[in-house]
Amino acid sequence: MRLSEAKSIIKFALTKQLELAKDKTVSHSRKIVPYLQGKVGIGKSSIVYAAAAELSEELGLKIYVKIINLAIYDPAEIAGWLMPDKEVESMKRLDPDWVNPVDFQEGDYDTIVYFFDEAVQSIGACQNILGQILQERRIGNHYLPENSAIIGAGNRMEDRAGTNPMPTQIKDRFMFLNVDENLEDTLAYAVEDGWSEKVVAFLGFKPEKLHVFDHDADSNATPRTWERVSEAISNWGMPQKLERLAVAGLIGEATTADFYAFLAVYDVIPNIDDLIKNPMTAVIPDRADVVYAVCASLASKANPDNIGNIIKYIQRLDAGEYGAFVIKGAISKIPNPRQNKHLREWAENGGGADLLL
Repeated sequence: MRLSEAKSIIKFALTKQLELAKDKTVSHSRKIVPYLQGKVGIGKSSIVYAAAAELSEELGLKIYVKIINLAIYDPAEIAGWLMPDKEVESMKRLDPDWVNPVDFQEGDYDTIVYFFDEAVQSIGACQNILGQILQERRIGNHYLPENSAIIGAGNRMEDRAGTNPMPTQIKDRFMFLNVDENLEDTLAYAVEDGWSEKVVAFLGFKPEKLHVFDHDADSNATPRTWERVSEAISNWGMPQKLERLAVAGLIGEATTADFYAFLAVYDVIPNIDDLIKNPMTAVIPDRADVVYAVCASLASKANPDNIGNIIKYIQRLDAGEYGAFVIKGAISKIPNPRQNKHLREWAENGGGADLLL
């Protein structure tokens, strides 16, 4: 499934977990825990944080996400260390620090979401402890707060990411959401997050380069590494020779060669500000790579004042996919896009009403 679909399911699941937490008579088995499973670097963790942020706004709650990377925890850190209790001459299990983190205590939060990441990279003992947390919302005598919810994530066995088999009884306590990389979702996130328009344009032109993964290579193209490429070329200020070497260290030499070959089109694209001012007379490039570069630039410059002229220009382009590419990127820059006259008219005239939903 798409990441955007998984995010919607996560929001429903977390909302219901929080609602049911208020009723102590409700069985914990009704509190369904989603588990994101997918390839390396496709944005699973980002989706969890995005879902929590959206829920925080929709529910009017201040939500704290506590990530527990099971792969780096000792079983005693998850369950709580056993210490001698001299008063009763027995062993006492201490409260694990992740249950009630300092930031949550001091941050005036309304609720906490426990995010157990890299669950299958952890050893069997940690996974078994997780089983009790999922089933009973406790570790020994230490209970999770009532105002809490749980989610998990991890890679697949075939990804060769150091994963271990998940015991069947643990699997039975999760709702598995198998997610794949998706260009549309990645580009929507990229534009909203302010990625370099050059990265956005290249991925629009070469969607097959979004995720190019060789298990034996040190560097691979994934949505996560493309985000880092954007950071490097936008903010590091390196000479191009060094920049290219750095980019190759993120996405591999072959993909880097394709990326920099594409970047040459930026030497021939028309002036974007002039194009926006004169949308009906501005030149239409005859090369697809140049058109994608123009479209990415248009999306990056979109605002409520110029979106009308931008739409006039994209309506002159032959392929409808170019218009959708621009609008998808522009929407995040337009407050209340469904109320914008130009966007409504574009959608009503066959541009793509679903983009405004």
